[in-house]
Amino acid sequence: MSRTYRATVRGRFEDLTDDQRRRLRDDQDAHGMFAAKFTPEGTFLYAPELIGYEFRYLLTIDEESPEDADIAAHMEAEEAAASAIRIRGFQGRITGVGLVCLEDVKIRSRGRS
Repeated sequence: MSRTYRATVRGRFEDLTDDQRRRLRDDQDAHGMFAAKFTPEGTFLYAPELIGYEFRYLLTIDEESPEDADIAAHMEAEEAAASAIRIRGFQGRITGVGLVCLEDVKIRSRGRS
């Protein structure tokens, strides 16, 4: 069974150097909330204060049960964000992972007036 998730991984920067802070501030416009999207490759977001960061992923998970898919999605999102922060040359620690399974979202039809 295939399940699609919107995963939000939050973290905190650690031990940023002056050069890293400068680089992050220079790129801020491309990583602010207006750039927020859920994508398979992940979207990297952070605020100008350079305290926390966020990655947003759109994940498709194939598992037998919804419970196993939830666990797999959590692990995949956490691993992807940890890798992505390292690849960018920063240190950080993950503080939370939020998941929304799109198959579980109920869409209410609007009543006609």
